Formats: sequence, structure tokens, C-alpha cells
Amino acid sequence: MVPKLVPSRAEREVQRPDIGAAVRWGALDVAFQPIVDIHTGRVFGLEALIRNVQALGFESPTDFFDRCHEDGHLEAVEEFILTQAFDKFVRIPDYAKLKLFVNLDGRNVAGGKMGPMLSALRDRYGLTNANVALEVSERYDFSQSPEALAALLELRTRFGNLTLDDFGSGHANLQLFYHVEPSIVKLDRFIISSVGSDPKKSVFLQHIVRMAHLLGSLVVAEGVETAQEYYVCRELDCDLVQGYAVARPTTTLSDLAPSYASIGNMRIQDRRRVDTDFTLIMAQLDSVEPIQINQSIQEVFDRFLKDRDRIFFPVVDDIGFPVGLIHERDLKVIIYSMYGRDLLRNRRRTASSLAAFVKPCSVANINASTEKILEIFNSVPESDGVLIVKESQYGGFLHARSLLKILNEKSIQIARDQNPLSKLPGNILIQDYLATAAASHDGSYHFAYLDFDFFKPFNDTYGFRTGDRAILMCADILRTVFSRDGRFVGHVGGDDFFIGFRDVPHAVAMSEVQQAVEKFKTDVESLYSPEDRGNGHITGVSRSGRREKFPLLSMSGAVLHKPEHRPLPSLDNLSSLIASAKKAAKDSAERVISVEL
Repeated sequence: MVPKLVPSRAEREVQRPDIGAAVRWGALDVAFQPIVDIHTGRVFGLEALIRNVQALGFESPTDFFDRCHEDGHLEAVEEFILTQAFDKFVRIPDYAKLKLFVNLDGRNVAGGKMGPMLSALRDRYGLTNANVALEVSERYDFSQSPEALAALLELRTRFGNLTLDDFGSGHANLQLFYHVEPSIVKLDRFIISSVGSDPKKSVFLQHIVRMAHLLGSLVVAEGVETAQEYYVCRELDCDLVQGYAVARPTTTLSDLAPSYASIGNMRIQDRRRVDTDFTLIMAQLDSVEPIQINQSIQEVFDRFLKDRDRIFFPVVDDIGFPVGLIHERDLKVIIYSMYGRDLLRNRRRTASSLAAFVKPCSVANINASTEKILEIFNSVPESDGVLIVKESQYGGFLHARSLLKILNEKSIQIARDQNPLSKLPGNILIQDYLATAAASHDGSYHFAYLDFDFFKPFNDTYGFRTGDRAILMCADILRTVFSRDGRFVGHVGGDDFFIGFRDVPHAVAMSEVQQAVEKFKTDVESLYSPEDRGNGHITGVSRSGRREKFPLLSMSGAVLHKPEHRPLPSLDNLSSLIASAKKAAKDSAERVISVEL
């Protein structure tokens, strides 16, 4: 009988369950966990996960597969589990438009027998390469064996794609990333865990996502369990998300849905400003109907004859995801070849040959910023433009000239919304930030208001040009000190500045404001004459018309703290609090005070 209690490792050594018999009895099952679009919740694919290994006396799937390897059952057991996964997958509604993510044991892959077996399963269940995402974990070090790496690359050639799983968990070497050229990268739970409160992990995640996108890979944030982790992954441009925050694995197919409202709910609850250029991009998007990868070359020729102004068309795979472009110039090779026209008449051969003419093209999400899309566009030399993905499907094509138009439009908007002297966000964007904070109930905020002390006598003595230099010096200091995530720097006008903090610990916010105040006081002395610096003051005319001594220029800061779940006061009350707090800051010895709202 299958044991109900999980024995210890020592007890298992004595009991040594018959794995082959357990598999024949059907003790193992497969669960599915959705992988969804991080912006909309639409299901992109389902990961097959083994279940019931604990009932066989094993602590984890890893422990189970290690024992299978020891007993010589690994290949047979993995084939059994993969067959179960394929069999259950094709019973899911609309499975033909989804990807089935299956985990492959690196030891079996290295043996070189996985390709034929997986191809047979794919064909038996009527799937295509676009439906199958083969996950290989970097926990197995393929770089140690040329034969193992060759077997892995053969698998990629056979299926046209590979998914690099658990990235950041084991042998996280760029050599494997380089050789495999993964279509999809799944980030390990270690990187995702607590990313919202760990600045170091946030930096890691940001750079990994950027590298993956520049190399043409989609990024899955795996193991996302909290709304805070989801927010950070979305803001750092992950494409897909998987984890308890979306849905738990299930063995019941009826529990699966085509999309998950949990994503929409988290977006509504967040209410933070997420900078995208969706409207600008949509206005320039070329929504040309794509070529299907399984069409014949003759059908593609007919498309070019019908639309003579087109020199290329986007190409999508069997589930509607863009794979590249097909150019008319490349197809002309067939027409001019000796047997070209005979080849066109053979529909079976031409349909299978179309993929050979597809050229890679940059792919970007429609929710990305223009700067992000431009960076991706520049990663492919001599690119015609960027293929745009919307809800994990082909959404249109953005030509290079259209990208330039978007950049121009955005520059005009930025110029309108920023301070003309410092180029920092101006009052419009500061008010937007405050409005977003007022609508948010699940995060804490700090609002720091900074302004100069004794600026008028300095301006009168040294002139407006030097006064502007002091303002620009302050703007540069603020950009540097508040450059980390969760900070917003704005310029109210004149010598007044604004700093917004989202989910930053109180002690950290106060320390950074104090750092900015002290650095400005030190750096601004360079604008004074040696004599005034030596005296530690200047002589000028006061507002009453009398000549007085004024201290050297400095800066004061009032920090208003809005705790989580506490509403923001009305703008009138907030303005009154700011005024009194700024006066108190100027009267304090530290020049920085904190007020809790």
C-alpha cells in the first residue's frame, strides 16, 4: 500500500518503495499552475507540476527524482509524467492557444533521448512547437559536459525554443544563457521573495530583466506570492507572472480559467502612477494582419501581390505570438531559382519551409515606455522596427519612423510638464503624484518640501545668474541622493523642491533628506567669494531696507509622513501643514523636521 505518513530518509532506505509499481498504480498526478500576462491576467500558458510524491514517502519532487535516478527509473518515470501532462493539457478548453510548460530533468536531457520522446508526444496529441515550452533548470550544470550541452542545443533546434527555469538559483552562468538563447526566462523565487522591501534584490531584478529583453527573451516572475512583489515585478517590466498571488496549482481542470481577475484587482488596489506611453504607441501602431507560420510560401506571395506597398509582414506562431518578419526580397530567391515555381506548387514542402525565411525582430510589450522600446529596438542591428505584444499576443508593428514620432510627442509633453530651469518634473506632475498618493490605501508615503534659507540676499549680492547656478546645483544633488526606486523628485519653482517617497522606511527617508541638506550647504559655498566664505556671512539689504549680515546659503526640509491606510488630508489642510512645518524646519538646529499626518 502507499504509505500515508512521510517517513524519514533513514526509514526510506529500509522501506525503499517500488517506484515502478507506484507509477503503474497511478499514484502520481499532474497539477497545472497558470502563467499569465502581468498587465491583464490573460493566461499565456500552464506549468505542469508533479503531485503526490509525499504520499510515496518523499519530501519533495527533487528528492523523488533523485531516487528515480539512483534506481534507474528516471527516464521511464519522466516519460510517464510528461505523458500525463500532455494528456491532461489537451482536455483544457482552448488549449491550442496556450503553452504547456514542462520541466525536464537535466540528467535525462544530457543523455540525448528527450528529443525523440518529446517530439512523439507532441505529434501524438496534435500539438505544435508553439504549444510546448521545455523548461531546463540551471540547477544542472550543462557546461561541465560538451555532450550534455550539445544534447540541450539539439533539443532547442528540434523545438525552436527553450525556457531557462530557476534563473538565479544554481549555476547562474551567462555561458548557459548565451548558448541556449532562451525564448523565456523564469526567475527563481529567491530573487522575487521580498523584492519590494529589499533594494538589492530590486537592482538584481531590474538588470536581469533588462538583459533578458535585450537578448530577446520574455521574463516570467515565478513564485509571486504578495501584491507588493507583483507591483515591483510589473514596474520593473517583467512580462509574465506565476505564483500564489495569481492562482495556486490545481489538479482539477475545471478550476482553470482563461484569465485571472486577481491581476486586475491588484492593479485597481495599487493605484500608483505607472509610466507607460500606451496612448502615444497606439496612435502610431501599424495593425497589419500577420502571416501565420504554417502558411505556404505561395500564400505569402499572394499577400505581397495584394498589398504591393508592403516590403515585409510580421509572422506569428500557432498561438499568435510574434516570431519575426518575412521580407519580399528573401522570397524572390525562390522565384529566380531553377525549380522555384515547381516548389511553389508543392504546398506541403513550402509550408514547412516558411520558417527558414523568417528574420528575427525586436519584441516589446505595449505597456512599456517609449525609452524601453527604443532600447529594445536598438538591440537588433538594422532593424525595421519593433513587434508589439498586447496580452501576450501579436498586437501590431511599430516602424522606426513611428518610434521617432512617439519620442518627439513625448518630448513635447515632458517639456510642458517640467520646470524649464532644472528640467525636473514641475507642478503638474507633483500634483499628479499627490493625487495618486491620496487614492492609495496600501502603501506609506513621505512628502519632503525643501527650500533655501537666505536666498534673497544671496541673489541680490551675486545676481540672478549665480542664483540660477545654486538652483541647478541643488537639482543635481537631489537627482543623485534620491536616485533609488520609490523616490520622486520635483521642482515646485524658484528655490522650492519636492521629494516623494513610496514605501520607504521612515528612518531612511529622513536620513536621505538630511544628507541632501548637508551636501547642499557644503557644495554651495563654492559660489561665494573667498572673502565671504572666510567671513561665513555676506552683508546685504534686508526686506526692511537696512544693511545686515546674512549667513551663507543653506536649505531646510519639512518631511510629512502618511502611514499606510491613513487618508491624505485635503489640499487646503495639507498646504497649511506644509507652511507651518517649513517654518519649524528653518527654526530647528538640524534644518530638517518630520510631521506625521
